[in-house]
Amino acid sequence: MVDSVLTLKFLISLIVFGVLLVGAVKLLLRKSRLGPISVVLVVLLGGYYLYDQIISTTSDAAVLNDVHEDSEIRSLEIRKLEFEGSTYSFKERVLIEEEETIQEILQDLSGLDLKRDINKERGGSDYVLNILVSNQKDNVMETGNVQIIVGKEYIDDYYKIVSEKDHLKTIKELEREVEWKEK
Repeated sequence: MVDSVLTLKFLISLIVFGVLLVGAVKLLLRKSRLGPISVVLVVLLGGYYLYDQIISTTSDAAVLNDVHEDSEIRSLEIRKLEFEGSTYSFKERVLIEEEETIQEILQDLSGLDLKRDINKERGGSDYVLNILVSNQKDNVMETGNVQIIVGKEYIDDYYKIVSEKDHLKTIKELEREVEWKEK
């Protein structure tokens, strides 16, 4: 949430909100009939708009924050999820080590506009992506696993996708091109 707060758009919105609030308070101090109404409107509408800006983010900041330009991506495992009854199970999986394909998948997932909104409906996830990533930190190479849960409408069940980009394009192409292994 902090990364989305510090965007230029949010700062400009904050300045506009401040200017409108100062103008409304000046009307209030002049004992104008519109003073109290303008203060209430500015606070309510401006507060809602600022709150909306705070919960907005991008996939780069929220989901792909552990994958940097200088990161070494060793592999990407994609697991298909199946929702049966009330639980998820892994149906099929594929391990991708070709750097070009991994970059295409990450490119599809980057730049998405997201809203923090917990997915309340079970069964909305289609894939789990496990990315084996190495990052240089204090003269030591740290290797870890980044897990991303992806569906048609949500990422990680916390972020609703509000952009129109086809973020599953490369994964859908892989479903037809490569042989998936059972569990």
